[in-house]
Amino acid sequence: MLKLFVWLCLLHFLEGSPPQGKIFGGDFASIADYPHLVNLRHKGAFDYCGGSLITPTCVLTAAHCIDGLNGFINNVTVHAQQQCLGDPVLEEQVRTVLYASVSPNYKHGIDNYDSDIAILKLTRPFDITGKASLVTLDFNELPANANLTIVGWGLTYDKQPPNPNQCLKAAQVHLVPQQECITGIGSFSPVTENMFCAIGENATDACKGDSGGPILFENRQTGIVSWGYGCGSGLPGVYTKLGSPAMTSFVKSVLERHC
Repeated sequence: MLKLFVWLCLLHFLEGSPPQGKIFGGDFASIADYPHLVNLRHKGAFDYCGGSLITPTCVLTAAHCIDGLNGFINNVTVHAQQQCLGDPVLEEQVRTVLYASVSPNYKHGIDNYDSDIAILKLTRPFDITGKASLVTLDFNELPANANLTIVGWGLTYDKQPPNPNQCLKAAQVHLVPQQECITGIGSFSPVTENMFCAIGENATDACKGDSGGPILFENRQTGIVSWGYGCGSGLPGVYTKLGSPAMTSFVKSVLERHC
């Protein structure tokens, strides 16, 4: 598939995972269908993470994408409206990050990805009257076996060399029951109430380069690509759950104060 789980490759135990040579299911997608999607860059280079515009001046992403840094940060930019990572960059499609708000419950530097969520405040707003637009956030509980969409510029093979011109891909996955998720992947890192799991047909999932990006239910963002074990390993991927009370409270509080 489209290697949507940028998160997976960032786990410490990934080094010990068995080699995976498969392509993860998915298809090339048009950025016009996901105009809220952005990619993060550090000193101009793709930082293996995506995000979503939730207001003209704020981006929702994963805390691990900025190393859990809370407060003013330097050298991080947000790029919108890119079909492929190597496409020419227009000035109106780039904004500098001023400040990061990270969940106070996120603990950077340990093998625990609970509360993996951050909101980035930009130095100036995007023009959402143009091609860029905002995603609608969904804080509701997902129905059983909900069909979901993941999108990103992540790898299409596990452990492949980064592709500096990777083009956007999308894939369909479905919600995994929480207990099944805990049983399947919880031995690698705790699966908490602030997370949910999903996987697609033929082990379709996300991979390195997709972290921080959205998982969508009926075009509304219900979660954030967070972590997993390998890409397309057959185990479900894990997402930050926007509908958990703690994550809902964090997002709404930051939106009210900063966005």
